[in-house]
Order: sequence, then C-alpha cells, then structure tokens
Amino acid sequence: MKKNYLFSFTKKTANAKLGRGMSATYSSSNTCPKACPFLKNGCYASEGFYTRLHWQKIDSGERGITFNELIKKIKALKENSTLRLNVAGDLPGNNNKISSTYLKKYIEATRHLKAYTYTHYPLSKGYNCQLLKLANNNGLTINVSCETENQALQSVDNNLPTVLVVKSTETRNSYKLKDIYGNVKATVLICPQQTKGISCTDCMACYNRPKNIVIGFKAHNATKKVNEILEKIKQ
Repeated sequence: MKKNYLFSFTKKTANAKLGRGMSATYSSSNTCPKACPFLKNGCYASEGFYTRLHWQKIDSGERGITFNELIKKIKALKENSTLRLNVAGDLPGNNNKISSTYLKKYIEATRHLKAYTYTHYPLSKGYNCQLLKLANNNGLTINVSCETENQALQSVDNNLPTVLVVKSTETRNSYKLKDIYGNVKATVLICPQQTKGISCTDCMACYNRPKNIVIGFKAHNATKKVNEILEKIKQ
C-alpha cells in the first residue's frame, strides 16, 4: 500500500540549535519506522512544543509539499549550502525497510550540498545497511541512530556514521566504547551543542567526522520517559 508522504522545507532556519542560515526539512510521521523505540513514545520531535505543532500540521495536511516539490527546492540550493534533512520524521520506507527509490533521489539532489540526517531504520532489515553505505559513500551523511552500545558497535563495524542516545544523567563529555573483549572500538562524544552550546552550523560533526567517533545525544524533552525506555532496552 502506497503511503502519502508530505514534507516541509525551510531555506534559512531560525532554529538556534541548528544555527541561522542552515536549510532544514521535516517529513511526515509516516516516514518513521515502527522499529524506533521512541515512536509516539518519547520522540524529541513530538515532545518539543514548536516542533510538535509544525509536525502535526504536516501530518494533517494543513502544511506540506510533495516529495517532488521538496527535491526541486533542495536542488535549487547554492553549492556547499548546509542542509539538515528530517528535523522530524525519517526516510521514506515500508515495514522497517528504507525505500531505495526515495533515497536515490535524495542522494542525487544533495550532491552539491553539505547534507546530513539520522535514521532509526534497523541495519538488519532488507537492504538498509547497503543503502545507508550507498548514501554515505555519495556525499549524503545518514547517521545510524542507536539506543544501545551494542547497536552502536554494529554500526561502527559497518563503517557507518553513528549516534547514540544516552540518559539525561550522563555526566561525561566523552568516553570509550568497548566491545565484549574490552577492545576500544570508538569514542562517544556528547553533542557539542549540549555541552558547549555550539550550533550545528558551527559544528557539523554530524556531517563529517571519523567513523570511530560516535556522537552521543543526551535525552531531552521527554527526559524521564526516554531514560526509562533506555533502561528497559538495556535490561
């Protein structure tokens, strides 16, 4: 069954965390994979006030443009412009499998940009892992969103950019990520926006960094709910 996706596009966002001047998109919530443990349950985008309101209006059809209209706007951006895809939402797909058709159009449209996003699609489903490698090897940075250190290690082992949600109570700014044998595989660096107030535009680590640097995001917005989910996942 074909899904009806809607999107929004902002050429120059006023979002302080992203940084002024960055372009940004939203995708309707039906792009989100069911595998995401925060789906309608602690997702930062559905808990943040302004983000939630805007996202709800896209879902209702009150706002939003088609995918083809979105691609045209992305292609019209100046070379080397910064673009954050999916401030809310994820990549189009079905049954936890990324749509290769949509993804390849994203790749083509963003070749001239510094574009990045995140995904909760599991690496183990369909051709997700291969498709994510295709995107990252062709200039579109798609970070694999993880909730456990084991997931993060799997992503790092696949040479994919990786992010890890950690509890809001995490006090370290960075720490080593080890495998079951005690070997250091990566370093978790807590998002500089959270630790130093640096905007995404000024940081851009989620766009370009060594693959053994995992960006850690401390739970925010629905803090208590996310902390509880993370605790249950790790049990």
